Amino acid sequence: MNLKTKIILSIAIIFALVAPFGFAQPAAITPLSQKKKKKAAPPATMTTTATQPTSEQPVTAKPATSNEAATAESDTQRTLWRINVAPFAVLGSGHPGKGASDFDKPDGVAFTPDGLLLATDAKNRRVQIWDVKNKIHLGEFGSKFFGGEIVDIAIASDGTVYITDQVLNLAYVFTPPRPGATDDKGKPLGPYDYQFKGTRFGEQGFDKLGGIAIDSRDRIYVVDAHLNDVRRFNSDGTVDQTWKFERTRPGGDTYLHGCEGIAIDEASGHLFIASEKDSVIQVFDYQTGAYLKRMVGAGMDASQRPSGKSVFFGSVEGLTFFNHHLFAVDEGAGHIQIFDLTRPNAFNTDLSGYVRGRAVGYKGFFGHSPLFDFDDKTNAQLQQQLKSGAIIPGQANPPGHFCSPDAIASYTDRATGETYIAIADQCNYRLAVYRWSDINRATSAPAPQSEEKPAAKAKDKGGKKKKKP
Repeated sequence: MNLKTKIILSIAIIFALVAPFGFAQPAAITPLSQKKKKKAAPPATMTTTATQPTSEQPVTAKPATSNEAATAESDTQRTLWRINVAPFAVLGSGHPGKGASDFDKPDGVAFTPDGLLLATDAKNRRVQIWDVKNKIHLGEFGSKFFGGEIVDIAIASDGTVYITDQVLNLAYVFTPPRPGATDDKGKPLGPYDYQFKGTRFGEQGFDKLGGIAIDSRDRIYVVDAHLNDVRRFNSDGTVDQTWKFERTRPGGDTYLHGCEGIAIDEASGHLFIASEKDSVIQVFDYQTGAYLKRMVGAGMDASQRPSGKSVFFGSVEGLTFFNHHLFAVDEGAGHIQIFDLTRPNAFNTDLSGYVRGRAVGYKGFFGHSPLFDFDDKTNAQLQQQLKSGAIIPGQANPPGHFCSPDAIASYTDRATGETYIAIADQCNYRLAVYRWSDINRATSAPAPQSEEKPAAKAKDKGGKKKKKP
């Protein structure tokens, strides 16, 4: 038997042995075009539009408990004052992420002297830079330096930026790049490469440093939410010895109860501080710190405490002042309240003291409660769909439906006279920008007769869960 015959015989024997068991078939290969495609989050865009929620199953936001008071959206005494105005721009992708235009908890907002908007992006530990007029994302800075949790932001007349950290209880200082400046490696700096200059106030004993504002003399006002205190520093960071803030009442209680929002009206000498737990704004002398026995958003009783039905539905957050008007964020309702301070009854007047259609100190509000409350951590289904990307907050809540709004800032363009108002829409992961001209036009429109109720009810001040420790 030759070699060829032996090989053929061996193959035949092997085939005979394994044939009864069969041969393993290769797994079927599905062409790429037939594979189920994973849904991807939309690309980061400069503006968002109102669309239906992108969930495979309907999402129902957890309703408010049955024993809660009437919500802000169904209280006819409040809805009579609605100003129907759409935002000029919505900035950010509307979902949490780390992309250039994504936010993950936008908190503080402030305008530079030339009108650029800076916004603290807390969980991404950076500050984003936006051109609101052209709705363009320009850059970011600070990610290498932030340690705790950044919150508010304020900008001095020379462009120096102060960013507060409520965990480390200090402020980070950055300056805009000088023309022709280079970094430590000799690389030319771009126009948005802000330079870190160190920290301030870390040795001052703050317990929860949050709100910050700077006046025309570059004096720095800092708010401590736990100590219910406001302190003032000179532009070089030293303590202003002339400042004597009237923190406590004669009986020992403080005038403020939880505070962060701050605004200054230098012409009238007013310093406005939001007292969150009281749903009111307290007024102090911005030069001395003395209490002026005035408040905004409620009446005042004989003991100088809030009385009557507050204009604010929940806690008061960010404040901004311009052109004799005070804007205040009503966080629990998702409303932005407006007061005309040229009117005497702008102060010490509750909601019942204002009459719609008359020239009064309360101008009304814009904004809506969220259709889906992404700040409700008890709604496990909604939180899971948010985490998986099955629902996108910026699409589920159309522009103008605020979810836990926080800071607010304003800027008047010298060339056009237009004023832009920016709001940090936290749980929708975006910024909303309005124009004063649009708001003024909307105030002449008749008040709506009925309101569409949101799927997720806003919580009142008694039931609102605070997001900050």
